[in-house]
Amino acid sequence: MKVRLLCEQGFMIRIRCLRENQNTRMNPISNPANPTFSLRKESLIFVVLILPFIALAVAWPSLPARVPMHFDAHGNVNRYGSPLELLILPGINVLVAILLYFIPRLDPKKANIMASMSAYYWIRFSVAALLTYCFALTLTTTFNPMLDVMPLIAIGLLGMFCGLGFAMPKLKQNYMIGIRLPWTLESEDNWNRTHAFAGKLWVRGSIIGIVLALIFQSASFFIAVGVIIVMVIWTGGYSYRIFREEKRTTL
Repeated sequence: MKVRLLCEQGFMIRIRCLRENQNTRMNPISNPANPTFSLRKESLIFVVLILPFIALAVAWPSLPARVPMHFDAHGNVNRYGSPLELLILPGINVLVAILLYFIPRLDPKKANIMASMSAYYWIRFSVAALLTYCFALTLTTTFNPMLDVMPLIAIGLLGMFCGLGFAMPKLKQNYMIGIRLPWTLESEDNWNRTHAFAGKLWVRGSIIGIVLALIFQSASFFIAVGVIIVMVIWTGGYSYRIFREEKRTTL
């Protein structure tokens, strides 16, 4: 009787394992070590990537022979180029999106990236949105040369860092994405605390920077760069302080 019971239990365990293996093959995205492409999940990023090409196709018949391609720190156009050059930024955006999509496959800790996929997706979307936003400003100045783009660029940069701030606390330790300092890569606790701190700092700092950029528009670009530098250095200093604390406790 006991032998029969053991055989039945072994048979049920084997059936359960076979079902799990079948589910894994049918839905490989559930396996962090084997991420696959999902059009439904990538649709929002795809729309952001394709919009510049659609806008350029619509605007192409009305484009002048020379279009603004570069601006100085005060928002003045300092280089004009062929309309074909407008394809450069959308093209870079597509290449960056492809690179970011495949990064989890290259990371030794790719299971950690896949476990924090919602945060990583938000990072990818924020980068793609910023580049599309910059293209939109460039195309707009073609038809409105008097547009002051510097406050808008400053808002775009700070907006991206605000978006990154929302994602930071949800990122698990990895070698490719996030605040990759020697101390955060050495200690998972340091990684978690540093990213939690960066999340709050970058969101609040970016909002303050956007307000200042709107108030002092003539210095908006310098305000944005200054706020970003302060946030990055502050985050690095906070991580180093945690490292020093951990080192003292281990002595």
